[in-house]
Amino acid sequence: MPDQPEIRDQTLSLDDVEPDTVYVNCTFTVSNQALHLMDVTFDHCIFEQTNFDDVDFTRVHWHHSQVPNASWQRSTWFECQLESLQLAGGDFSQAVLRGTTFSACKLTYANFSEMRAEHSRFLNCDLLESAFQAVTVKKGLDFAGSRITDADFVETQLAGFDWHEAEFEALRLDSRLVRGLIVSQYQAAQLIGMFGIEVK
Repeated sequence: MPDQPEIRDQTLSLDDVEPDTVYVNCTFTVSNQALHLMDVTFDHCIFEQTNFDDVDFTRVHWHHSQVPNASWQRSTWFECQLESLQLAGGDFSQAVLRGTTFSACKLTYANFSEMRAEHSRFLNCDLLESAFQAVTVKKGLDFAGSRITDADFVETQLAGFDWHEAEFEALRLDSRLVRGLIVSQYQAAQLIGMFGIEVK
């Protein structure tokens, strides 16, 4: 986002966020209004708010913040780039992701149940024991470089999921819903073992 005004080291309300602006090392106080954040960059900012339910994020670039155990239910994310965020324990249930990338984010124990995702990615994220139950995916959901050990994909049709560069030791999933899942040869052997199939 070149040629955008930059605001540094200020305390502001989230209600005062302006589009086409870069915020660096700012602190944002709690908003009590419906939020739609568009065309904005947050870099090393502090957020006092922990409830982001129903917030619309459009082309937001968000880097190096800690917002653990926050609620993001029914939030919508369109063409967003989220990098190096601490989002452990976050509740993203019923969220919508379109063209959005989480990169190097800590998302352990996060809940993405009933999420709808389209052409989105979790790259090099830690998704240990996260929940992806009853998720709907269109045009792919990539987990390259991410740890998904003990994640829960029960009731999720896995067509369009790409795990071939992800890392896992164990998972919870429905064997009847794995058609179309992309995995590596090594991971295929792991999954066979999880399903109790013996290869001789």
